[in-house]
Amino acid sequence: MLNQIGKWKIFPLETGDFRLDGGAMMGSVPKTLWEKTNPADEYNRIDLSLRCLLLDDGKNRILIDTGLGTKGSEKFKTMFHIVQPENPLKNALSKIGFSPNDVTHVIFTHLHFDHAGGATEINEEGQLIPVFPNAEYFITESQWKQANQPNTRDRASFLQADFLPLQEAGLLQLIPENTTIINGISTYCVHGHTCGQQLIKLEDGDEALIFCSDLIPLKSHLQIPWIMGYDLNALLTLEEKTQFLSQAGDENWWLVFDHDPATSAVKIKQGEKYYDVVEEVLRKFD
Repeated sequence: MLNQIGKWKIFPLETGDFRLDGGAMMGSVPKTLWEKTNPADEYNRIDLSLRCLLLDDGKNRILIDTGLGTKGSEKFKTMFHIVQPENPLKNALSKIGFSPNDVTHVIFTHLHFDHAGGATEINEEGQLIPVFPNAEYFITESQWKQANQPNTRDRASFLQADFLPLQEAGLLQLIPENTTIINGISTYCVHGHTCGQQLIKLEDGDEALIFCSDLIPLKSHLQIPWIMGYDLNALLTLEEKTQFLSQAGDENWWLVFDHDPATSAVKIKQGEKYYDVVEEVLRKFD
């Protein structure tokens, strides 16, 4: 089981589920292959989780990503087949004895709406406010620029209501790539999916965990050529995945998936063709 690394307790937070087009999630991989592991509904959409991660050392409570949040319209919820509690992150935190006020750091892997949407909410006065008022929020300078100056291909992935209120409240920290947040927590930056995406690494001694975000969103994406059609630069993702998985296998990292509906985390080793799973943590359902 993946419960603790060094002084850090590890809590996967299951905030809900949604669906995206299977072809878009698998890129150039034929449906006859990907539907064996990720079956599609009548609209060709596949099930995806909205998994966040909380790391707690007794003093710092670090939240990685924030899911979709609650601001979406009914049309938005229907389009993406969103299934989640009324207050998904607050609900997930309460189950492990915490509230939003207890979170000290929020680290975004990137600012797409399914990763940053839960950072803000609309209060009773109709104002957009931070969900975690006592936390500092962290994002790379390069991703911040991308989110505020998106191109025509990724414009719909960024919703300014998710992140501009954080800057206006003075809570947002723009950080360089590949940096240390606090002792034991660092970032591993990749650019194929979106510029300045940061994977979050926890390490203590010989043990390490990395939150893979959208470099490897699903267990199926452990197969190196399986690359999302959403990625802005698929060939760069191919290069980044090859290097990343080699290091992950050699150094025995835990890999935590953000979107796999059944598997929370795995350890891998080099297989005959790609990578084999040697340890697996299945998702816990309520």
